[in-house]
Amino acid sequence: MTRRGVGRLSRESTARRRPRASRVARATVRTRSMEPDGPEATPASSAARASAKTHVVLFAWLGLIHVNVAVVVVACAFWPRAEAVAALVALVTLAAWPRARKAPSWGEKLARTVTRTACAYFPSTLAFEDEEEWLEATRCGRPSLIGLEPHGVLPLSVISFAEYFIYDEPEEAKRKRLTETTRRSRCLASAAIFNVPFVRHLWTWLGLDPISRSRMLKMLRGGESVVIIPGGVAECMTMEKGVETLYLRKRFGFVKIAIQTGAALVPAYTFGQSRTYGYWRLGPPIVPKFIADWIGKTFAFAPIVFWGKWCTPIPYATPLNTIIGKPLEVVKNPDPSREEVAAKLEEFIDAMRSLYERHKSAYGYANVDLVIY
Repeated sequence: MTRRGVGRLSRESTARRRPRASRVARATVRTRSMEPDGPEATPASSAARASAKTHVVLFAWLGLIHVNVAVVVVACAFWPRAEAVAALVALVTLAAWPRARKAPSWGEKLARTVTRTACAYFPSTLAFEDEEEWLEATRCGRPSLIGLEPHGVLPLSVISFAEYFIYDEPEEAKRKRLTETTRRSRCLASAAIFNVPFVRHLWTWLGLDPISRSRMLKMLRGGESVVIIPGGVAECMTMEKGVETLYLRKRFGFVKIAIQTGAALVPAYTFGQSRTYGYWRLGPPIVPKFIADWIGKTFAFAPIVFWGKWCTPIPYATPLNTIIGKPLEVVKNPDPSREEVAAKLEEFIDAMRSLYERHKSAYGYANVDLVIY
């Protein structure tokens, strides 16, 4: 046997003895196994470094809101010291700093790192029931309005769309099937989040924009696909533990926009979204429900205290599996009647329920009911 063959057998034997690690850690171990061994090049140390990096990246993605709140609280406590004033001025400046879809090189690197790390951490997957039909529609210039549910405490499953539309370079052959217009597709989220320093820029680079009627109309008329979470903050206020809860029956606006632009309505569901955080929501008996609902509607933020791993903003590592259903045909009508919009909304709700029922057993939700308000 050649020296190369002996070396290969030795490496394979060593690999079989290595303990199992997380998905990110395994990738790190495989990469380092090709490098010269050193006193610190052990599977345990590699896994520890990978785990530490993963949690730092996840905190950068989801913990910046908490950092901003902490800075404001501390600055107010030490007001009017020069350091406190400087900190608040810096936050206000960053909050007003213009956003740009095109990230600087370091921003693009950060967004790509967040996307890949998050998708590996849960892990997060994205699958179509009929991807070819959707791709063919995009090649013909027909836009899609993807209604993604549920919202959960935070809609973390949007990270899968960031990977699919923007940062999926390892699948370059697959990405070539997307038209240039489709690659500009965006997820639209609550405008309130885009007032938070640091967060507004990072989330923009991750493929999100503030939601508004005018923005949706402009994107869909331009042939881009749009991903929204129709339930929004109101859905957070109806969440119930032990069941999957959606808030759709009064959401006529997005359906009307789809009809006005002729965009296909596409139901999408993420299994695992409601299990990423524990939470406590303001409401009875502390305050009446209508007051809690008013707070959520007025400030576009649900009055919720939530926690994840180690009681931090880092979510629990529960699989996020997003299934995109088949498009619903929409006949373009610039001025649809209320009856037409209501009928199409009911069709969308039925499609969403059917999508959930078809796939719930495969993802551990066989005994979990879906409640739609």
